[in-house]
Amino acid sequence: MRADAVLFDKDGTLFDFQRTWAPWLDDVISDLGGGDAELTRALDRAWGYDRAVGIIRPDSVVVAGEVQDLAAHVAPLLPDMKVAEILEYLLETSVLAEPFEVIPLVEFLGGLAASGLGLGVATNDAEQVARAQLSRVGAEALLPFIAGYDTGHGGKPGTGMLNAFAEHAATPPARIVMVGDSTHDLEAGRAAGMQTVAVLTGVAEAPDLAPLADIVLPDIGHLPAWLEG
Repeated sequence: MRADAVLFDKDGTLFDFQRTWAPWLDDVISDLGGGDAELTRALDRAWGYDRAVGIIRPDSVVVAGEVQDLAAHVAPLLPDMKVAEILEYLLETSVLAEPFEVIPLVEFLGGLAASGLGLGVATNDAEQVARAQLSRVGAEALLPFIAGYDTGHGGKPGTGMLNAFAEHAATPPARIVMVGDSTHDLEAGRAAGMQTVAVLTGVAEAPDLAPLADIVLPDIGHLPAWLEG
C-alpha cells in the first residue's frame, strides 16, 4: 500500500463540481437578481457563471474561493445588503445544495476504511456545509476528520488543515495522500510533504494539474487500484 491515510478535497473530488454547484449558483443569482436582468447579468459575470450553458467557469471565485470571498466579490453589486448578510445567505442556501456523488461514497469510503486507511476531508467550503452534504449521502460517519476554511486551520493552498489531519491520523505526511481537483489542493499537499493525486471531476484539466500531481486519475474510483500498485 502506497499510503496509510487519505485526505480528500470535497467539491470536484467527492462530489461532481458542476452538477452540485451550478444549479445552486443559478438559483442564487436568480434570487439575488430579483428579476432585474442587468443585475442578474452582473452577478453572472462576477461569479463566473455561464448561464447560456449552465456551467461555472474555471476561473470563477466559486471554484477555489472560500464562501466569504464569494460574498465580498458581489458586495458592490448588492448595496442594500451588508457583506455579512450576503455571507449568511450563501451559507444558508449552500447547506441545501444537493450533492452529486462522483461514485457511491459509502461503499467507496467504507472499502478504504476497511483496508485500514485513515480518512478525512479538507475543504475550502464551510465545515457546516461539508458536514451537511456528507451526512445527506450517508458518508459523514466514515470520515473521522472534516475541516473547512472556518474550522480554525485556515484554507488551502495553506497547509493548516493538512497538518491538522496528519496529527489527527498520527501519520507522517509522506504516508498521506492528498486527493483533489484543483491546483490549490495539490499545492497544499506538496507544501505539506504529502503525496498528491489529481482527479478530473472538477473544472481544471489534466495539463493544469499534472505538474503538481504524482498521478492524474479520471475520478476517485480509480484511487484504490493506484494505492495498491
